[in-house]
Formats: sequence, structure tokens, C-alpha cells
Amino acid sequence: MSQDDVVETTLRVRYAETDAMGVVYHTNYIVWFEVGRGEYMRQRGGTYREFEDHGLYLPVTQVDARFIAPARYDDVLVVRTSVEEVRSRSVTLYYEVVMKETGQLLVTGHTKHLCMDRQGRVRRLPQPLIDAFSTSAETDAGTA
Repeated sequence: MSQDDVVETTLRVRYAETDAMGVVYHTNYIVWFEVGRGEYMRQRGGTYREFEDHGLYLPVTQVDARFIAPARYDDVLVVRTSVEEVRSRSVTLYYEVVMKETGQLLVTGHTKHLCMDRQGRVRRLPQPLIDAFSTSAETDAGTA
């Protein structure tokens, strides 16, 4: 994966995102994955809102995270988002959360999303979205 395939989003850890030990509470990383995903879509030519305006949704069907090192209040972090796989009806994104100043890797993770309509039926990803996601991943348009 080249640097052109990665979208970076900078965040500062807020006090409310830490636990009693002063460490970022683990679920916040999943929220930050969403922040990175939204910015990825904006930088690739669209927004999630525009996708919904066409009656389609990308619910998370799978999420995982590997915690390597802690972040703490006021740390400045970078969420690196890239596409791992695009299929005809789904997309899998990969994330890295690193310390901005040092580049230390804190968390890695993935989210898998299935394309669905308003009635909850699985649909093919629209071609413009496949094209936007495919700039950084191989496409397998024949499978879900």
C-alpha cells in the first residue's frame, strides 16, 4: 500500500475519552475508526450522507482492534485509514492509530461493511463508490 492510499486524520485525546487510569478507554478507538472512515470518504470524493441520500447504508458487520500501547489525555494522534478489500457488496477498511509526534503504533484494526438498502436488503456497491475505494485495494466485483 502506498502513502497515496492512506488518509490521515489528526485527533487530540479529550479527558472524557480516558478511564480512571488516565488511559484512553478502548471503545474510543472504534469511534476514531469511524472518524477516519468519514474523512477517507470525503477525500475520495463523497460523503456518507450522500451515500445515504441514495438510499444505501454501510453498516459495520465486523470490527476488530489490536491494542499495542496506550494513549493518554491530550496526546495528539493520527488515524491512518486505508481500504483493505473491496467486493461487490462489501468493503473492509484497515486502521492504524499512531502518536503524531513519534509515530509509535498504538492500535491497529479493521471494519467490514455490507452495502444495504433502506429495507435492510443487501445491495451491490454503486460503481462510483467501488471506484473510490478501489484506488487503494484490489476489487473482487464478483463476490460479496
